[in-house]
Amino acid sequence: MQGLSNLDERDIFLRGKTIILKALSENDVLQSGWYGWFNSEEATEFVQQRYFPNTLQKQLEFYRSGIANSSTKIQLGIVPNGMDTIVGVVSLSNIDFLNRKAEFGIMIGDNASRGKGYGTEACLLLVKHGFERLSLNKIYLGVHAEHTAAIRSYEKVGFVQEGRLRQEMLTNGRYVDTVVMSILAEDFRGKTAEQ
Repeated sequence: MQGLSNLDERDIFLRGKTIILKALSENDVLQSGWYGWFNSEEATEFVQQRYFPNTLQKQLEFYRSGIANSSTKIQLGIVPNGMDTIVGVVSLSNIDFLNRKAEFGIMIGDNASRGKGYGTEACLLLVKHGFERLSLNKIYLGVHAEHTAAIRSYEKVGFVQEGRLRQEMLTNGRYVDTVVMSILAEDFRGKTAEQ
């Protein structure tokens, strides 16, 4: 397949129009900039991990203990068409099969890959997977109230704001709210039926 010459086809989990979502491996930790994203001021502007340095060893440990053997988390690498290295990660975590809900998370770590729609497409692909293949009823998230680009992206997919957690995060010496958002399976089916 064109554009995937250095990417093992067996790792591809979901395909979109401009990206693929792949199963993560130790090679992704070793060959991408993944661990360094959490040391980048620009990449971590709206996340809490920015306060502690990350290392290659810590990222390998996170992969081994938090992703490779988890039964309540799906975390995938985001690879734009024509590339063979992840530029971000997307996840459904805290998967609750009893109440049929999960928490959504995403990070586009590669600075040059932001603002190109990869995050919105990755969100759409994984939310669709959650509703259609995992039979989830609700997918929720929390987002830094000042991260307006992320909020717009989530709204494009169909997430709605449920409320705010006041002064939830300390950012640059001041407290900032977290916006709580969610999408229900029925909302998603209705939105995709309109398209």
